[in-house]
Amino acid sequence: MEAAVMQFVVGKLGNMISNEAHLLGGVKDQVEWAQTKLMEIRCYLRDADSNKTTSALAENWINQLRDVAYRMEDAVDTFHLELEDECKKDPISLDKSWFLNPMRVPGLHKLGKELDKIKREFEEILKTKNDYRIDPLQDQDIGSGAFDLSKRREVYQDVDEREVVGLNAARKDILNMLLIHDETSTLPQKRKRDQETSKRTVITIVGPGGLGKTTLAHMVYRRAKASCGFDFHMMLSVSQQFSQIDLLRKMLRELDNSKLESCKDDVSDLIVKLKELLSSRRYLIILDDVWDTKVWEQLKDAFPDVQNASRVLMTSRDEKVAKSADHPRMSYKLKFLDDDESLELLLKRARQYQKSSERCPDELREIAIHLSQKCKGLPLALIVLGGILSLEEQTHSAWERVQRTMDWPEEGIICMNVLNMSYDYMSYDVKQCFLYLASFPEDHEIRANRLIKIWIAQGLIPQKENKTKEEKG
Repeated sequence: MEAAVMQFVVGKLGNMISNEAHLLGGVKDQVEWAQTKLMEIRCYLRDADSNKTTSALAENWINQLRDVAYRMEDAVDTFHLELEDECKKDPISLDKSWFLNPMRVPGLHKLGKELDKIKREFEEILKTKNDYRIDPLQDQDIGSGAFDLSKRREVYQDVDEREVVGLNAARKDILNMLLIHDETSTLPQKRKRDQETSKRTVITIVGPGGLGKTTLAHMVYRRAKASCGFDFHMMLSVSQQFSQIDLLRKMLRELDNSKLESCKDDVSDLIVKLKELLSSRRYLIILDDVWDTKVWEQLKDAFPDVQNASRVLMTSRDEKVAKSADHPRMSYKLKFLDDDESLELLLKRARQYQKSSERCPDELREIAIHLSQKCKGLPLALIVLGGILSLEEQTHSAWERVQRTMDWPEEGIICMNVLNMSYDYMSYDVKQCFLYLASFPEDHEIRANRLIKIWIAQGLIPQKENKTKEEKG
């Protein structure tokens, strides 16, 4: 992963030097050397990234290369800053000195000296290369990565409910909790049930990460909007980075944006306006991914109970959240998939199985059974693993090769193990773009166009024949 991060710096610096080499006058030779060596460093880094058995000594050697590339970037950045400052002071005088004697440009002499120093250190590092048996790859051999990106986009599209496995019974149970009437009850039972269910009720779905709580909540949400008679529906992602005021503002914006514009940026004021608007509606609000009991404590005053059978549905990994709700008995503990469901989900995501087991060749089905059991019934792990298999050749040897990478201990964290394996299977170029997502906050809405522009600005998307960088992104 460190080598992948390093490629971000190398790409940025390579573009910077390449685009501005003609402006650098007397240090042109050093700049051209730096550009060439950066391409070589990129090959070493890619080689290290593809070699999963890199030794600690070799990793140390790669780190020395990383430091060289960082210092090249620092040298050029310093030059640009000094040049920019000088331009602000006296742009006309600087413009004349540039054409008369490029070496009079501020910082240019310092840049040349620093690149000379870096060059000597780089050559010393290269002398030790053979000690680690490291050979650079040719650039054209390593640009495409393990899989075609267009196939990845096809694999990781949003899944429709027909591809969901093991959640239909849970959806039916949750919907029954939302409904006012139970048609199988006697009249006295219905009256008693009506009194109970007319209250605002909090329902919780509880289970570990990757079990399908959010998927189930979406399934319930879509069905409830269509058939359960609620006047207002909303689904909010809470997450670990919980902000009371942000969630209240989102709710008010959805209910009546004009009220938000006139509202003070104050929690009490927001709660008053939300209660006022929700009091006249039968609402269903889903709070997804609740991590702390304080979330409900800080939000519940915004949800009025006017005896109209409004519902709040929360999903959480923590059973304490369910116990802290107004109706702890209205908690649904989501189960892991059984062996048959696990195999079905894995093969669906591997595009080898839809409704009939005959669609999957026996030789693949046999190894798929072992692979699915390794995931311990966790849907997210099965989905990710199925995606990896769909990008491999559909042969026993290819799937067996995937199985050999799943050598984690039985008591390991299954979800993280499979996600780490999925990262390893990414192409080298895709890793750079993926790692950039870590700079955004959790549950932050990322606009695709903005993200692509950032990737382009940082040099993460190279030009491709017959395609603009935006189209490639």
